[in-house]
Amino acid sequence: MARILAVDFGEKRIGLATSDASGSLATPRRTLRRKSDEAVLRQLDRFCREEEIDLVVFGVPRGPGGAESPFAARIRSFASKVASRTSLPVRFHDETLTSNEAARRLPPTASPEKLDPVAAAVLLEDYLQSVDSKP
Repeated sequence: MARILAVDFGEKRIGLATSDASGSLATPRRTLRRKSDEAVLRQLDRFCREEEIDLVVFGVPRGPGGAESPFAARIRSFASKVASRTSLPVRFHDETLTSNEAARRLPPTASPEKLDPVAAAVLLEDYLQSVDSKP
């Protein structure tokens, strides 16, 4: 199976998590501080090459009715830049409640910097389960 990078995109911070080569384990990796798209694109490109990433999954937020939130357009735009920069395929997956689950897994005193990669890992776990359950 391919090595997968999950991205929990935010305007200030971006959480990263990766799968193992078997696609069964999601590991929170790091938080990138977003100063500009270009700076983060350079970091992501380097990370993807160093970690031998084959696929990038972006979380897309949905509202209570199931429709994508207005922020989803920004995420899709950034994901397109990542795909162009890295030449990697990009997928999108519902990220509803990933931050809530990440907060539940961390101690109440954990910094926001720790929350983002755990939220990306929750997203990746859900993505891996959804792919695994397809025939």
